[in-house]
Amino acid sequence: MWWLAGFASVAFAAAACSAEAKDGGGAIVTYVTPAGTSTANAPASAGASATPSEPPELLLSTIEVYQSGAILASVTGTIASGSVTFLGRPFPLTKGTQSMYAFVPTDTEDPAGPQALRVDFTLPNGTKGSLSETVTVLKTKWTVDSLTFTDSQTETLLDPSVVANEFATLKAVYGKITLRKLWTGAWQLPLDGPVTARYGEQRSINGSVPSGHHGGTDIGVPDGTPVMATNSGIVVLARQLQVRGNMVIIDHGGGLFSGYAHLSSFSVAEGQSVVAGEVIAMSGNTGLSTGAHLHWEMSAAGILLDALRFTDGTNGF
Repeated sequence: MWWLAGFASVAFAAAACSAEAKDGGGAIVTYVTPAGTSTANAPASAGASATPSEPPELLLSTIEVYQSGAILASVTGTIASGSVTFLGRPFPLTKGTQSMYAFVPTDTEDPAGPQALRVDFTLPNGTKGSLSETVTVLKTKWTVDSLTFTDSQTETLLDPSVVANEFATLKAVYGKITLRKLWTGAWQLPLDGPVTARYGEQRSINGSVPSGHHGGTDIGVPDGTPVMATNSGIVVLARQLQVRGNMVIIDHGGGLFSGYAHLSSFSVAEGQSVVAGEVIAMSGNTGLSTGAHLHWEMSAAGILLDALRFTDGTNGF
């Protein structure tokens, strides 16, 4: 696949055994049923085994990822299912074109430094195994900005109950995982324009102490500028929210979503399939906004990410 070139890789232990085997690359395999042996009438102490014809191999887009970045973890070879665990969070593998994969996100406050990444998988014959690698989380320096809203905006759109209701809506959408690959090829910017606010930015609202992290990337463009899908997928939300205003969310498969907010109008409907570069909406100034712009966000397994890292190469894909 286009994103496999140059990836760090960890090979699965090729030598079969009846209990456990571990090689210097961190691969561990436990054979439930020796490969090539029928489960019928198989003695409990059976030790005959065969090397898998396509041994699993772990490919990572990067072994150094920034806070709010993502790793594309791919497992090639003949496996039936599996999951990736990183920083205590599990992510199921999704069937891709030539492998099974998962986008592995890092959050804004995840600890920096070396961290263990582990893949647990099951082969078609029931054999279970694992692959491991060390990934270094790099600390991100968050910027700070000051915003001023009217009393009307702060009383209504920043009301804790309003924010909580919108968060619940987004959590329900972003928390779903479609175990089917819907994206294809490289990721692209949804429109051209200056970045006016980066993901993760801490904000002072009307003079308050800076706190929190901005959940997306703001691109300043005139009202009515065409907004394009960053990649292919299915529209799972196209409706008006209170804080983000008119919003479109696209499911790219494997637990990965892109969101586009403060829109003036929609060009797509929920349930519609779209391709990369297709116009999905027009930019606007709806919801809690101080001027016309696009708020663009990415989410993997319910964790909001820096969308620009999908296009600037720092995620390794």
